[in-house]
Amino acid sequence: MTAPRRPGRPRAAARTALLAALLAAVVTALAACASIPTSGEVQDGGADVPRTGEIGFIAAGPNVDDTPDEIVRGFLSATQAGPTTAQPFNVAREFLTTGASQAWEPYSRVLVLDGYPTLSTDDVEADATTATVRARVTVVASVDERGVYTEEPRPSPSELTFELGRSAGEWRITSLDDGLLFSTAVFSQAYHLTRLYYPTPDLTQLVPDVRWFPRTTWRTNAVQEILAGPPEWLAGSVVSVVPEGTALAIEAVTVADDGTVAVNLTEQIDDASSDELALFSAQLEATLVTGQGEGRTVTLADRSGPLAVPEAAGPRLPRTEGDALALVDGRLRSVEGRELVPADEDVSLAGLDPTALATGPGHDPVVVRDGADRVVRLDPDGTQDTLLQGADLLAPSVDRYGAVWSGVRGGALQVVVASGQAYPVTAAWLEDVVVTSVRVSPEGARVALVTTGPDGTAVRVAGILRDAAGVPTGLSDPVPVGASVQGVTLAQWQDEATLALLGQDSGGDRTVYLAGVGGLAGTGGGLSRPVPGVTGPTWVTAAVGSTSMLALDAESVLHIRQSSALWPALAEGVDLVAFPG
Repeated sequence: MTAPRRPGRPRAAARTALLAALLAAVVTALAACASIPTSGEVQDGGADVPRTGEIGFIAAGPNVDDTPDEIVRGFLSATQAGPTTAQPFNVAREFLTTGASQAWEPYSRVLVLDGYPTLSTDDVEADATTATVRARVTVVASVDERGVYTEEPRPSPSELTFELGRSAGEWRITSLDDGLLFSTAVFSQAYHLTRLYYPTPDLTQLVPDVRWFPRTTWRTNAVQEILAGPPEWLAGSVVSVVPEGTALAIEAVTVADDGTVAVNLTEQIDDASSDELALFSAQLEATLVTGQGEGRTVTLADRSGPLAVPEAAGPRLPRTEGDALALVDGRLRSVEGRELVPADEDVSLAGLDPTALATGPGHDPVVVRDGADRVVRLDPDGTQDTLLQGADLLAPSVDRYGAVWSGVRGGALQVVVASGQAYPVTAAWLEDVVVTSVRVSPEGARVALVTTGPDGTAVRVAGILRDAAGVPTGLSDPVPVGASVQGVTLAQWQDEATLALLGQDSGGDRTVYLAGVGGLAGTGGGLSRPVPGVTGPTWVTAAVGSTSMLALDAESVLHIRQSSALWPALAEGVDLVAFPG
């Protein structure tokens, strides 16, 4: 397992300098992208951070006289290149014995770190043939073998052990933990945030499920996961249209020079109907092409050749329908761009004490919470229909079916359908927690809940189970979101897989945060991040598909998010505001 010394290979200090230089290049590129223009017309902004180009890492193998800690440091440095190269981990395995190389499973998990590992080596005698190197790390998130991202509630110290042996004078790693280590600064460059899309049961909407895959294989990984079917938490809220047993006929999804993404499938795909084939193609288009550049298309083939996919209008991506409504001086206003104009809805708020506002797609229906104990629908003819009554009701949310979600804080969630009939929405995991905020996603397949319980405050997103008539009957086991954000009181959908949270910063002040359902896009390692610029927010609302976000402060001033840190004031004296949803 020895290898001749290779001239010009960097030693430990040089490797560290090389990695630092690469990271500096990443930071410099981002700074250039985020610079403030000094000329030209004034334009609205909304994007957080533009996507950067994919960056490859240069790996260097071991030297004949490397010490145990230099071997481990070199190995960790070489692993950074694995997810971004066509021959992953070939150089990294040079630091391992044959047995260790065969046993090591790099993609079994990824630990996302705050900073870099700190290495320490047990005392090693000059003639020793074994050594132990310990790597102390601070874990802030992890990714499992299927690309599922989990954010830690707080940075978690951990220690990894590397056992080494010496043969013919050279040290090699003989035993190590499976997986990879990446700092937050490097993770988003090595792994690709991928949204897998699945259709709703009525086949009109697409629902995203965020995963993180190695950059060189993400399309192949994505197709394999779609063929495997929806994740457990969405299994009852979406459907699979691929015939059972369908798999990739060759190991990789390929991309031609003209941008065509070729997906070759086994013969089971021939059992799909024309409608199913069109729907599956739409799934793959959304997953593999959307946001990946112009000119890309997806082609399907079986062992006999290309498949003829019929042209059809596919399901659409989640999107908020309609402008925000604001309550000003007892009257509704529509927030159109940066202006508040009289709303088309001629409803009566006479005799009400509105404390929360909600509306459905296209502002149908309009709902308010009256005080703390009544949810009222405001009809266009001026009537007021009581939908729910009870002590301390949740601020309502309206789904795309026109159903109103609320419930007594500490009691069961309640959904009132368009006919006025109320139904409980139950789940075993809700029995030990108190729901304090509810918000349904635009496509109606997911719900974001803020809960308090024995373990404190948490944000969870669950799949909505519905009967044949579309009436919600229960919730799936949820996935955690924004675990590192403290003191959350409100969760709103800001993008199809992103929540805007109203939480607390380290000083206890109210702050708006963004948190990804499955990890957040950008350069922060997938972690939740604050959105500065508005002081003391008391409410936040957002529109999926447009990046629009509004916030109210304690002085009843309405702010609009212009950029990542700018929230200019739109109006004063605003009591309530809500986008449809």
